[in-house]
Amino acid sequence: MKNTFTFRAASIAAQEADESYIVGFADSRTQPQEYIILQRSVQPDTDDDEPDTYFLEINDQECSGYGGLKSATLGHGTFTLVLADDNEYGNGLDTVTVTFDPDQGVPADLKTFLGQIFQGTDCTFSAS
Repeated sequence: MKNTFTFRAASIAAQEADESYIVGFADSRTQPQEYIILQRSVQPDTDDDEPDTYFLEINDQECSGYGGLKSATLGHGTFTLVLADDNEYGNGLDTVTVTFDPDQGVPADLKTFLGQIFQGTDCTFSAS
């Protein structure tokens, strides 16, 4: 049986800040209770211990880490993450699905930033 986490995003952000690509989806603009954040360094730092991959946080730092996704799909009004079988994110989570209004508040470069975050990783990214 699939363990799926689904929420509706009221706020979507895609930006380059602090030498990282950052994409976030949240259920509220001011006090989010449910959210996901994806982040990846623009230039990997070979001197630190962090892997050259994306960082994912789901609702809390306790449910966060590097890598762990099979695929990410950006569709018209949806963003879906399929987690790898051996992921370490919260209690056997299989899928995260975010729904949103595609005609309201979606950054024009969302697809571009997601492509940068997943480029060269084990996660297959597709967008329609």
